[in-house]
Amino acid sequence: MRDLGRRRRGFLTAAVLLAAGAVLAGARPASGPAAAVRRAPADTTAEAPWRAKVRAFAEAHLQHTAWGPAHGRRDYEMTLQLARAEGLTVDDDALYAAAYLHDMGGIPPYAVPGVDHGDRSIQLVDSILRDAGFPMQKSALVKEIIDHHQYYRPPDTLRVAVLFRDADILDFMGAIDVARILSLTTREKFTPDLPHAVAVIKQQMTEMPKLLQSDAAKREGEKRAREMQQYLDALSAESDSLTVL
Repeated sequence: MRDLGRRRRGFLTAAVLLAAGAVLAGARPASGPAAAVRRAPADTTAEAPWRAKVRAFAEAHLQHTAWGPAHGRRDYEMTLQLARAEGLTVDDDALYAAAYLHDMGGIPPYAVPGVDHGDRSIQLVDSILRDAGFPMQKSALVKEIIDHHQYYRPPDTLRVAVLFRDADILDFMGAIDVARILSLTTREKFTPDLPHAVAVIKQQMTEMPKLLQSDAAKREGEKRAREMQQYLDALSAESDSLTVL
């Protein structure tokens, strides 16, 4: 019993030391690639007031199951993740604004027939940012990021725009893409019914990985392509090889 008591005291001492070490490590400034991205705290009272206004505008006026604020937030977070993996610094302000507003021009009442949604977003973005109190000296960068985010356009050479485009393409892959595309069934011309929606998922699983630029995005793309294939395999097994949908 005495030996057991000593062991317990030893375990407790080691646990205390480990906990103290973790606290001290957390108090040290970050270093390495993860610290290279300047990022303000998300969704906290410490964030710049304009961020809350831009986000509130998106949540009030840009709701959409595929292209809405949730898509914008994922693009923002994924771009930061890719930048950390690549050891790059990005302008967090311009990235945040572009992420929430890049698809604005494709959502009614802001969409204009015959005008690409990215081009339309660029036409509109300054007024939204100015009203929000955004640092307008960065608006040109916001518009450049938006201008090159579409997967069907050639990528920009500016690294933040490349990474944002990669992030946007990745949102056309994986489980999240399956959810987004299925949400469009009967609502969009390219997804008039479930078989067409599944065909879009299959096509994106094949074509989107080819468009990724950064090494970090390519690695993530491989994982998401596997997720899509697993879904299609399961769906095929449950629908007589996709003939009963």
